[in-house]
Amino acid sequence: MKVLLTPDKFLRRKAKPVAELDKKLEKQIADMIKTLKASRDPEGVGLAATQVGIDRRMFIVILNGQPEIFINPIITSSSPATLSTVHQKKKDRWLEGCLSLPGIWGFVDRPYSIEMEYLTPVEGKLTTRRRKFEDVESAYVQHENDHLDGILFTDHILKQGGQIFKETPNGLTPIDQI
Repeated sequence: MKVLLTPDKFLRRKAKPVAELDKKLEKQIADMIKTLKASRDPEGVGLAATQVGIDRRMFIVILNGQPEIFINPIITSSSPATLSTVHQKKKDRWLEGCLSLPGIWGFVDRPYSIEMEYLTPVEGKLTTRRRKFEDVESAYVQHENDHLDGILFTDHILKQGGQIFKETPNGLTPIDQI
């Protein structure tokens, strides 16, 4: 399974909902987990189905060292507090990256916490979960969820007037200086 890179048009696709858990979906999930765990430079923490050419509303995020599968996720609430209001010093903020935009980094000011409802496979059946995510986990989940609507993290940075960086031999360099 290959991770699509920008400017692949599939990354801008709004994914279709998953109707049922079948053998094909189970194989896609297993292949996505294998692809995510194999990702290096950078190491991936999440992978959306659209990033590997699968038109399904599904993503995987590694939480506490284990892959969590999110199917047909819906953000049901989000905090008014954002990452920048909680992490006021820039040195306390982290930069997002993406397997589909290798070497590109930037800070996205997302809601600090969200609540999400989603389906996940449990013993061969899709089971509903409702969970609250905070801080970095909230950012991971929101980042992957955006992929299902064809939104890249750089879209948010540009909309927020933020800075996008590219990895160079000298470290991170602002894109406008390359």
